[in-house]
Amino acid sequence: MAGMVSKDVIDQIRNALDISDVIGSYIQIKRAGHVAKALCPFHKEKTPSFHINPARQAFHCFGCGAGGDVFKFVMQYENVDFPTALRMLASRAGVAIQFDEDRGGKREGPSKDELFAANEEASARYQKELVQSSAAAEARAYLQKRSLDAAVWKEWGIGYAPDGWDFLSGPAGPRGGAKMKALEAAGLLSTNEKGNVYDRFRDRVMFTIRDELGRAVGFSGRILKADDKAGGKYVNTPETPVFRKSRILFGLDKAKREILDARQALLCEGQIDCIRCHLGGFKTAVASQGTAFTEEHARLLKRYADQVVIVLDADAAGQKAALRSAELLIAEGLAVSLVALPAGEDPDSLILKKGPEAFAAVLKALRTPMGFLIGLLQKREDLRSQEGLLRATRAVLDLASHAQGAVQTEQMLREAAAGLNVGFDALQRDLRSALRGKFRSTPPAAPAAVADQPAVRPVDEVELAMLLGNRGDPELAGLVRRWLPYPLISDPVCRAVIHVLAEEEEDLMAALDDESEACKAFAAQIVNAPQKVLGTEADMNIAKAAQDMILRIWQRHLDARRGELSRRLHQLAGAERQPVMHEFAQLLLDQGKVKRGWAQACPIMDFYLQRFAEG
Repeated sequence: MAGMVSKDVIDQIRNALDISDVIGSYIQIKRAGHVAKALCPFHKEKTPSFHINPARQAFHCFGCGAGGDVFKFVMQYENVDFPTALRMLASRAGVAIQFDEDRGGKREGPSKDELFAANEEASARYQKELVQSSAAAEARAYLQKRSLDAAVWKEWGIGYAPDGWDFLSGPAGPRGGAKMKALEAAGLLSTNEKGNVYDRFRDRVMFTIRDELGRAVGFSGRILKADDKAGGKYVNTPETPVFRKSRILFGLDKAKREILDARQALLCEGQIDCIRCHLGGFKTAVASQGTAFTEEHARLLKRYADQVVIVLDADAAGQKAALRSAELLIAEGLAVSLVALPAGEDPDSLILKKGPEAFAAVLKALRTPMGFLIGLLQKREDLRSQEGLLRATRAVLDLASHAQGAVQTEQMLREAAAGLNVGFDALQRDLRSALRGKFRSTPPAAPAAVADQPAVRPVDEVELAMLLGNRGDPELAGLVRRWLPYPLISDPVCRAVIHVLAEEEEDLMAALDDESEACKAFAAQIVNAPQKVLGTEADMNIAKAAQDMILRIWQRHLDARRGELSRRLHQLAGAERQPVMHEFAQLLLDQGKVKRGWAQACPIMDFYLQRFAEG
């Protein structure tokens, strides 16, 4: 990230925003003096344990441990990476940023932000055309016939592309220049063999497609005339830098909060099915837009859900697509259920004809992917014949091979064994054999590196960081700077935070930009902790508490040094032992003085501080 956007720009964005205002735009917060509290958005709770410290630009939840700066909050709440959170907050702060989009040096063509803006402008023009133009009468009639009124048009960005070649590219549009290039790069304009530019979408009802962040990335246009020769029933934006059909799920921008809360997503086929589900109260619905469901779609849903319910058409194509989608979702470790709609129905028609209650009843009749497959095989194959049973066995083993754990695999195989009336052990052996053949040429994966993190942080180091973070006392910070070399702090997280606090950095979270996420979370925790963590000013001496913590850290350091000298003495002989013996004896005396209290320890610490300074 440092190579893409400078730290100065990141700091500029952070400083331009009040973390309380940003978080308050997502959740309800209650301000109390210089801090704010809220119910944590990352776990269920009834009593607020989510604290926001605007002075330190940090948040922390004492219930689930979530914490960090304003970038971390947006990343967690929106389920996005850092560059995306940076873009969102830069836009909010009014700070212009530019990423190196192609990673290969100078960027060619319009930026992604310009493509988002081009799509947004086109969406607004299409929507205005639908509402105001007499030429859109047929489009309005079509949508009203589908029971989609003007409020739905506005909410879902539904518009109309008129039957002409130059609605966007003509005199009323942005003739020439950067905007025309952006429209072309966004897939809204095309160029013929003579070099003439024309509109890609003509005489179509336009559905604005947005990514999970709500940014306009493309369109799906539906024809109005059944005899239209200009293309398919639906035409989508072509692949562009911001529109990848394999990565976009229609409706996810509206459904993601509901999906995160329920940990379940409802997967259907088309835009109108998805919209109808939302209008009927099924707010976790998303759609793959009629395109093939992909591994990237599955990974995208995994960021928000633990379970996916697939709503499929009753025809053979719908059944095949649903099973393929189930395989991809299972391979991502998600729990999957399938729902078969009545023959000839889709979510839109069922909800319109019989109401949301009928659709809810259908959703209760969930089937596992294996149960659904067994049902199809029982209808399609003669399981009493050798060849029929062989084909069915291969089908269930192929589905089970996508399972990501032993428990899920066993459940699927037991269901298959019962459905096919074969032995579970036999199926298990066949699956092992199939997997061995599948992965025989695949080299074993290297073991994952274990994260270098301490099992338990030293209490005195944690308490010292808490004291510095809570008090903001210059004298306390000076005491630490004077008597505690930072290398003596054994825990790297505590060391980084104590260093920044003792050096009295103005912006704590900015000073920790290059540190680990654990470090930032710990910093957010201590600056949001109530001051009573170590007692009140009335019943304790703050300076004395800090001195005691510093002494304990020194004692641990001297103990470690004694251990090193002891090991060396066992390895040395003769004259080589004498200087080590002398240092060992002196160290024992020094340890005794340090244990007698601050006054006795100061000369000893001064001696070792001088040695630190000399290297």
